[in-house]
Amino acid sequence: MTITVEAQWAHQPDHAAHVERVRTAFIEKYGVEPDGVWSAPGRLNLLGEYIDFLGGSCMPMPLPYRTYVAGKLRTDGVLRAQSLQMPHDERTVVVRDIRPGTLKGWFTYVAGVAWSMNQEESEDITLPASFGADLMIDSTVPVGGGLSSSAAIECSTALTLLDLSHSLRENAGAALPSTLTEDTHDLRARLAQVCIRAENKVAGAQTGGLDQTASLRSIPGQALVVDFRDFSLQPVDVNIQDANLSWLVINTNTPHELAGGEFAARRRATECATGALNLDYLRNALPDDLRCAGLSEAEAKHWRLSTVDERANTALSAMEKFTRCTEVPRGWIRHAFHDMCLVERAAYVISRTGADGIQAWEELGRLFTESFVSMRDELQVSREEINVAVDTCLDAGALGARIVGGGFGGAVMALIETDKLEDAATAVARAYAQHGYAAPEFLPMSPGIPAQKDA
Repeated sequence: MTITVEAQWAHQPDHAAHVERVRTAFIEKYGVEPDGVWSAPGRLNLLGEYIDFLGGSCMPMPLPYRTYVAGKLRTDGVLRAQSLQMPHDERTVVVRDIRPGTLKGWFTYVAGVAWSMNQEESEDITLPASFGADLMIDSTVPVGGGLSSSAAIECSTALTLLDLSHSLRENAGAALPSTLTEDTHDLRARLAQVCIRAENKVAGAQTGGLDQTASLRSIPGQALVVDFRDFSLQPVDVNIQDANLSWLVINTNTPHELAGGEFAARRRATECATGALNLDYLRNALPDDLRCAGLSEAEAKHWRLSTVDERANTALSAMEKFTRCTEVPRGWIRHAFHDMCLVERAAYVISRTGADGIQAWEELGRLFTESFVSMRDELQVSREEINVAVDTCLDAGALGARIVGGGFGGAVMALIETDKLEDAATAVARAYAQHGYAAPEFLPMSPGIPAQKDA
């Protein structure tokens, strides 16, 4: 029996409408105009999972889905916040009383940023003693979808608090630059580190900085290759439209939770390999250049797999003699080396799309799928709903498909010819219905922009 199912597409976010929505909600809640509205995007990580904290390179791009914060300065040291997604859960805290381990739920990502800013030694980030704020929050980033809703709220909050604190200092006679109207690449890089610390120390998720870097430091409409040994950026123009290709992004409605033990266990294991090899970063166990420039796809894959095997065996042998390391699945180590190789090959392949055309895009798709197989079989972070979505996309003609984010649920992305997009979405929706899974949601994609002040 054929099940008739239609794909459920999310609405393309209307940026101006959401700015006005959160501004209006602020007025209704607090009775005054906010001092401004700020926002930050979620991210679509094209490639590179579980390697940012190991010094590997990752390839994120900003989403059109954002978290918005309307804020107004207070001078009594109190931080008060409410989210339109949690309308009956207003939170209040004294900024100077915020400590790791004292907060729960969504508010940890807000108050944690204030705490982390106060760990800085520089006056342009640390909050003044009397600083407080009223905040109203709204978001279009799917929560638990692997698209970094946590970094979006952290980074939009960070910009809000920073701009409001600068306003307080200016009123007190201090001359500080606006974080949002001048060339502030260095300040944004430092602010990303503030948000990383907030997520690690207050929210308790031991992520490595990919999400916050992408949200604050992205370039409109482009992907970045971020080298997490030094957080340096290389813009990448992923112009799939001219090749008649599209991203199919699927929120599988199987939320994941990275503050749990599975993510942390894999991080500990791979960081143990770094220590056993006496390296600053596990990435340094691989050759400097992983692009395999000039090699054919088959030659590059052969080199990649043999190199991964060799370096994983070396790491595991070293770990056997390293007293801090307990027994670690070999696949966890292999995946780390594997995705490091895949990202840098992918950046090279994308740079060849103008010359090599569809062949380059096809190889890129296969690199995505190769990463998925590694995450499924080696890293062991997939689940049946994810597997069904990926397999169905590939059966429907996608060039490649993979998990987005930390796995154990979340989102799937596929690279597919534009004229096959709707049929592929319908096929995934039908497959989910046949398996009795919750209906997936399909997210329209357009170029995103980094965190900014909107009003």
